[in-house]
Amino acid sequence: MINKLDRVVSRLPNVEVKQLTLGAKLAEDVFTALGGILFAKGTPLYEREVQFLEAFMIKQVQVEESGGAWTDQGEPTKADTPEASDKFIQAKPVFQESFDKAVSTLKNLMTRVQGGNNIPVMEVREVVTPIITEFQQQPQVLLSLRRFARMDSYAYEHAIAVGIISYMIAKWVKVPEKEWMQVALAGTLLDIGKTKIDRRILQKPGKLTPDEFEEMKKHTVYGYQIIKSSHGLSEGVALAALQHHEREDGSGYPLGLPGSKLHLYSKIVAVADVYHAMSSDRVHQKALSPYQVVEQLVQDSFGKLDPTIVRTFVEGITQFAVGTLVELSDGTIGKIVFTDRNHPTRPMVETGGKIVNLVEARHLSIMRVMEQ
Repeated sequence: MINKLDRVVSRLPNVEVKQLTLGAKLAEDVFTALGGILFAKGTPLYEREVQFLEAFMIKQVQVEESGGAWTDQGEPTKADTPEASDKFIQAKPVFQESFDKAVSTLKNLMTRVQGGNNIPVMEVREVVTPIITEFQQQPQVLLSLRRFARMDSYAYEHAIAVGIISYMIAKWVKVPEKEWMQVALAGTLLDIGKTKIDRRILQKPGKLTPDEFEEMKKHTVYGYQIIKSSHGLSEGVALAALQHHEREDGSGYPLGLPGSKLHLYSKIVAVADVYHAMSSDRVHQKALSPYQVVEQLVQDSFGKLDPTIVRTFVEGITQFAVGTLVELSDGTIGKIVFTDRNHPTRPMVETGGKIVNLVEARHLSIMRVMEQ
């Protein structure tokens, strides 16, 4: 028996996508040409969603009468006013607010360390724990950390992000659970030694001189010393600060140690460090897409980064990708529909009613992960 709500929905007219009013809510799921779900019932439609509908060549959708887009006379209601849509656009996702709060708090804590105090370990844990908890509820954020960036606080954002990523890698490579938080702290504190580096060097807009670079490299030793003198942090956390710029082939610094001499924590945070740095906008470098970065990580696993950790990280980060909207290098927008574990950086993407297999279409690459 059809209930009253079903009869109401069935009578709703199809609305041309080009005529949608901002704020309308879908009355039914919207599917791509190949049967994959693009937007679920109840999704509010704003400019970004309309762009995706047009990219997938969807001409009409059904919207709820109560969604604020249409009355019985087909007129827009109050929910569609500019004020309402602006409020939606300006609203920050919960994760963004938590991330910003963590960054701000960590910045204040690090200012105290810069003044000569030991690391307030318990307070740093209180910063890291809630953001990790939220992150685990939406791990797909790994593919879009760039959207939380603020150039003026990159160093602290980098610390929080590397802590989160390191925690996830520790889980994936099966580090004992009791050590996961120590690994997260190792990631968060990997650059703590920079509090002892001259600000003129840290903030220099141009290339460092050889002498300046030698001074910059000392942040690894300073970090080791600061962590060793603080209570509540393991030897692995200190060694991660010391060794995160060492490389498997012995080409890193400060000691030129080979992979066999490096602590596991340092290998984990090194991967997290490189991934977040390359996928972020920095003074000297524009961000690459997460997929370009992980392909570079795979290349660097031959001699530079631990290959087992890189492979585990790449498999871990791409397992959340199905359903993610992406922009390809030819400008088309598509949706990841399948990731082959043998080729995790080259998924299958549905775009324009067809499937593009990036394993075969080597001339294409994922240039951008769209905000979800």
